[in-house]
This record gives sequence, structure tokens and C-alpha cells, in this order.
Amino acid sequence: MLPIRLICLSLMTCFILSCEQNFLFEEEKTIPEGMWAYRDTLNFAFTVTDTSALYNMYVDFEHADTFPNQNIYVKLHTLFPGGKRLGKTRSFDLFNMQGASNGQCSGGQCRVRSLLQDNAYFNTPGEYVITLEQFMRRDPVPGIRSVGLAIEKTGKKKNGSGREKGLIPLLPQVTTCVNYCSP
Repeated sequence: MLPIRLICLSLMTCFILSCEQNFLFEEEKTIPEGMWAYRDTLNFAFTVTDTSALYNMYVDFEHADTFPNQNIYVKLHTLFPGGKRLGKTRSFDLFNMQGASNGQCSGGQCRVRSLLQDNAYFNTPGEYVITLEQFMRRDPVPGIRSVGLAIEKTGKKKNGSGREKGLIPLLPQVTTCVNYCSP
């Protein structure tokens, strides 16, 4: 039964990808039984050919509306075409401070699209692999039904203005030191 479901999910993903022209890449991975375990690493492989294009990158979560936390911590790893691998830990808010979902909810399920990085570009053409792992104190984390990665074409090109950001180790928003950095 599982192979049939996997084939159907793969075919649906291919169909959706073929219709959606604004995305370089978009894929969703189902979490077995809605229980995301440490061992359940999610690999998203995609190929970049245009190193002058700018992209917005998103992580998508489908979760139960009863998810017990406001946020979820995720380890992100990027494998670059040359073999270099860099990682970062990131927190994604699934609910706001008042407990309302940051996405759309229906029938006990919520979908949240979280910005990973805007105006990103890839320095090197080739295959990239982004790996996501849950990094919560609980193993497994209940209520996460699927996780996805989407890379949206912005239609813009790098221009050297400094507003664009190369693919950063993985991919925290660039922050500036205001009150917490020493000179």
C-alpha cells in the first residue's frame, strides 16, 4: 500500500511542478504517521543553471492544529556542487504570540509557508541538496504531517546593489549588530 501512495504522491508532485512556472523547485515530503523523528532526514535535491537569477526560498510545514509548540527548530544543511557542506539551526514560528496559526487551517490541519531567504542567488551552477532535520527536545515530534522546500523565481537578476544575498551557509536572514555585538 505504501509504494502505491508514494507513486501517487510523486506523480502529483511532478504534475504540480510542470504547471508551476514561477518555481525553480518545489517538493513536499510526507512525515510517516505525522511523527517527525530525528532519524527522518529530508533531502531536497535540485539543479541550478542560472547563477545570475535571484530567488526567494521557503520552507513549508503541514501540521496538526493541535501542535503543542509555537515554533519548530530545524537543522538545515546545504551540500554545494563542489562537495562543501554547511549547516545552520533555525526556528520557524508555526503560531503567533496569541496562539493563532501563521498559515491557513482547515479540518484540523494547518499549512504554513515560512521565508527561509529572500533575494538569494547561487554562485555555482550544479546540483544542490538541502537537508532538513527536526531539532526539538522531543523525539519524535508529533503533529508534523509534511515538510516542503520551495524556491521561487523572483524574475530579477543580481545587480551588485547589495540587496541580494548569496546562498548563505544555510540561510539565516542576514542580521546586523545593534545592541548585542561588541566592536
